[in-house]
Amino acid sequence: MKSDYAEALRDALFDPNPNSSARRTKELVIRELRDVDPRINIKSTEYFNHTFSPDLVLTWPGSNKREKRYVFLRLPDSPEYFAEDVETVSEMQPIVYGLNGGSDLSESLNAVAELSHENNVLVTDVHGMDRLARNRKDHNIANLVSTALIRGGRGLMDSGGADAISASVNRGFEGARVAQVELTGNAVRALERYLAPAQSRQMTQFLQAVWISSQGRIDGFPGPKELSGEIGDESLEYLLHFDPIDDPDFWRALGASVSVEQLSRLQITDAPANLQHLIRENLDRLWSRQMRVIGGELALSESVEPSWTVTRQSLCLRGEDYAAYFAQNASNLRHIRPDAAYGLSIEDIHRRSRNIHLSELTVRKGSESFTVEAQGIRSVLQAESLSALPASYLEKARVIRATAKSPGGQEIHCDFLERDATAVTSARVCLEDWLGSALPLLWDVSVNFSRHDGTETA
Repeated sequence: MKSDYAEALRDALFDPNPNSSARRTKELVIRELRDVDPRINIKSTEYFNHTFSPDLVLTWPGSNKREKRYVFLRLPDSPEYFAEDVETVSEMQPIVYGLNGGSDLSESLNAVAELSHENNVLVTDVHGMDRLARNRKDHNIANLVSTALIRGGRGLMDSGGADAISASVNRGFEGARVAQVELTGNAVRALERYLAPAQSRQMTQFLQAVWISSQGRIDGFPGPKELSGEIGDESLEYLLHFDPIDDPDFWRALGASVSVEQLSRLQITDAPANLQHLIRENLDRLWSRQMRVIGGELALSESVEPSWTVTRQSLCLRGEDYAAYFAQNASNLRHIRPDAAYGLSIEDIHRRSRNIHLSELTVRKGSESFTVEAQGIRSVLQAESLSALPASYLEKARVIRATAKSPGGQEIHCDFLERDATAVTSARVCLEDWLGSALPLLWDVSVNFSRHDGTETA
């Protein structure tokens, strides 16, 4: 990130060629905006310092196509003219960027502080934006705040204001992790002051989710309350598509307010890094009652790390040559049609089960089938009735169903014809246990999944 934006901007403004000056100025502002929010899409218009037409148009990947924010670049000759310019465009709720040609902008900016706050207009300059960009380097949560300010900031955002909200919200998230009222409340008030209602609500929901996960009572949360205790779908989508937040404690805290059912509702593109963080830190907490595995084309690369995404209205783990779908209710996976499958050989079930406890097998040969149960032995594969069968019979037999015990102790029915697994009765099986038991049985996975405590599950 450049540290000489202000000097470079002055050079561009004093370029004797008007066209060159406008082009260079826009390029610098675009670079600075992208330092604050690298994911932003910026379109430069043909205008410069125009009364009604914006200089730049901002949009974000994964957002509603109608969601955009205009940027007006202004040369504030006087506080009075600057205030008139801000009032003229205030209905668009834009960013008004004051261009510093060498003079002190503080008087002009202060003249519109109240007007901009009331009309959800963000008024800033090169110093305010530069400070937001710099704060991103120090705190993950500051990244979130900086982007929220670009999308829905309001009021005066000079360098001091940028520092104030970044510091307050960072302290607020730390306070929410221990249900500390004062620090959390200060953050809520800072969000309400500097963000328009939509962005303020999103950020406040993050704080509340962390607060509740820290065993804080919802009625004690020092701000507007989401009575369900959950973070809203829109806010969660926004967070998951955001710049990667490499903070395991943050994702662990947030995970207490998230469910597989909610994740399945989200409009997620690709496999965002934050979704990987969220699920990895909460594998032992997120639960479902059914899993279905569908085969896919083998990836061209030698090794593909499994990744989480949301597709076909389901939470999905994509591996090298498979996709595993999860649902809290079995009916939610009815639209995922299974591949044609013919069961597993006895050799396959021995190899795939490894250390997985199998209490029951259903074996088919031709039109005949029989069920073997484990009685006082570790695995049904050790049952005398199974080992007594002739080798020629076992070679042609297929295992079509099995009951396995997950690492957490729940029983899971695996159907090798449908390639799906269902929790027995109303058991809630965490993702960690699905990955450690049912997935290796249903698909010949080549990746070892690790439990949250660091021990391998497969």
